[in-house]
Amino acid sequence: MYRNRNQPVHPFLVGVLGNLGLAVLKMGFGLFGGSRLVLMDGLFSFMSAAAFLLPWQAQVLEKKTTDMRYPYGLGKVLFISTTVVGLLGMVIGVHMLYYNLIVMTGLRMYGSYVGAVMVTIISIVANEAIYRYLMEESKKLSNTIIATSARYNRIDVWISCFILFLLFLIGLGAGYLERAGVAVISIIVLLVGLRMVFIGFAGIMDKVPPRKVLDRIRSCARKVKDVKDIVNIKARYVGTLLHIDMSIAIDEDLSMEHADQIARNVKTQLMGKMPSVREVNVIIA
Repeated sequence: MYRNRNQPVHPFLVGVLGNLGLAVLKMGFGLFGGSRLVLMDGLFSFMSAAAFLLPWQAQVLEKKTTDMRYPYGLGKVLFISTTVVGLLGMVIGVHMLYYNLIVMTGLRMYGSYVGAVMVTIISIVANEAIYRYLMEESKKLSNTIIATSARYNRIDVWISCFILFLLFLIGLGAGYLERAGVAVISIIVLLVGLRMVFIGFAGIMDKVPPRKVLDRIRSCARKVKDVKDIVNIKARYVGTLLHIDMSIAIDEDLSMEHADQIARNVKTQLMGKMPSVREVNVIIA
């Protein structure tokens, strides 16, 4: 999880505005009697827009300097917002299941079949375009937050493809599949929301980075001149930012001033090569 602290806002704007535009298109068509399937797809697009907006705002807060009240920064706000979006998805999923089983029983929609197909095709093309753009941007910026949020656009592509398949079957006379399709999509939204809640709660707790990140820390520290060995490393994520406490071994004959300079060089090396690092405490063993 390495990322540049000076992230441009364009990918987040594309994610928010793109998904919000699709949500308005699909929900508007669905609410005017077009299709319950398209309406449900629109609710998922609205959830995807929130999946970009809240982490974006959380990342802005994360960049704020620390103070006496919050010495470790506000990094956990990101995962709190992820939990909020997940809970929103779960509420939408449960509500639509209830709506599908109770309210829709006596409700008939007489909207345009061709319109529903066209809106669904637009959803497939637009979501795939947004997904590809955001994945490219996430690679350029080394930003896993963008990549994680972009995956909801790919999920929406699958949902829209499923809806398009159902619409063709409904057009052939299998109208009973509409309620079954809404139920399936509601369950998908519920599961996606549940997964986001789990991710959010996992991020709220301080966690140890994976082995490859620890190996990279060791590799960067060993490149500093006069560092003989890495005695110990304790690292944890606070939000998405990494806090490192490490002990290094140097030549015992070096002066205290030289040893202090080595420790500062290790800190500079780590914070320069690993943008996700927020704090480094180096102890001379």
